[in-house]
Amino acid sequence: MFYGDFSEGKGTEFKKMLDSLPGIFGTTYANDNLIALQRTAGFRQDQAFLQVVRDQAQTQQERSLLWRLHTLVWAAQQALHVDGDFVECGVLTGFSFGVVSQYLDFAKINKSLYLYDTFQGIPEQYNSENRSNQYYEQLNAEDDDAIFKTAQKRFANFPNVHLIRGIVPDTFAEACPKKVAFLHLDMNSAASEIAALEILFDKVTPGGLIVFDDYGWSGYRAQKEAEDVFMSQRGYNILELPTGQGLLLKRP
Repeated sequence: MFYGDFSEGKGTEFKKMLDSLPGIFGTTYANDNLIALQRTAGFRQDQAFLQVVRDQAQTQQERSLLWRLHTLVWAAQQALHVDGDFVECGVLTGFSFGVVSQYLDFAKINKSLYLYDTFQGIPEQYNSENRSNQYYEQLNAEDDDAIFKTAQKRFANFPNVHLIRGIVPDTFAEACPKKVAFLHLDMNSAASEIAALEILFDKVTPGGLIVFDDYGWSGYRAQKEAEDVFMSQRGYNILELPTGQGLLLKRP
């Protein structure tokens, strides 16, 4: 799946171009606005991973996120060996960590996963880029709790997964781990993510990882710029990944 202006026949031309790539370059990965030529993309041979994505995905857009999901699964695997729990800020229906939790069989792991979201969209006081909450409104159109209920159902068999509903960072007072081994930020707002980092960054233990979902996407540049400042003040640089994600490893 790709995002762009495909009007006036541009979509047809783009598809022709995509279809021609394997004949020119051989192995080609093309999805989620990422075209990678002559890369093994070995995760596509991980049948357990592919099955988990099929089990968890409900839309074409979710099925298109393979490389991003592989990044999350890889980071989670590394974080299993680090002291602390897992945290995600910005959950929506829980798809991303639904994949991670099923793949790792997280219910059998001696860690907890804390999932924070309003399940209603970006709160006004943290909507620094004035983003639309229309998608949340559509999902909740018939039931104000539809998104939350979907997430609840997804993690019903994981007793060590905790859904915390409300505005970040206020909800950290309700429940928050003392140590964090893996932090995933996907809040679509610079103000929200910096507010989360102000509290959570010091909780990330040495060797812990942070994945920033929107870091490298040009439409979310405000998040990148704010996070670069935050991290540079602490002597860190975020690695931008071709998936549009950012990756940071907490030093000892």
